[in-house]
Amino acid sequence: MKKYTRALIVGLGTVLIIGGLFTYFAYGSGTLVIEMMDPPEQWGAASQVYIHYSAIMIHRAGAKNESGWKTAVKADGWINLTSVVNVSRAICQGPLQAGRYNLVRFNITEAVVTVEGQNHTATVVNGKLNVPITKGGIRVDAGQKTHLVVDITPRVTGSQHGYRLVPAAKAIPG
Repeated sequence: MKKYTRALIVGLGTVLIIGGLFTYFAYGSGTLVIEMMDPPEQWGAASQVYIHYSAIMIHRAGAKNESGWKTAVKADGWINLTSVVNVSRAICQGPLQAGRYNLVRFNITEAVVTVEGQNHTATVVNGKLNVPITKGGIRVDAGQKTHLVVDITPRVTGSQHGYRLVPAAKAIPG
């Protein structure tokens, strides 16, 4: 009888450990770090571009349309794109459920451009960016830190009578 009891305890312990590991890796969370960089290709007459971003969300691969969007990090901030020319800088990080993700979305709510030493508010064209993640997306693993680089390439158009910022971007697993 002792032999069967011991085997039953070992068997149940093994099932609990395997179940716990499965739950951890399938439903646990990792940390997503979002970085931004910018090659200044189409700033036109602007020497500086400042953007105000918010509402950074990420889409779970395989999920349907709007149901797959999760808040990646609660972020809201300004970034001077001159500070991230050809170099990435972390703009936010936060916990995210383990899994594969294929799109990142964020809003550009305001923009300021510097032309001939003067700052001008720029109208943001379609400020909500849905950006595909290259290389088949990213995988966030439980207990791990995953980096995602948003390579933003805005175009500045207009004159002193009114500037426009046309944002575009791609996201690259870091």
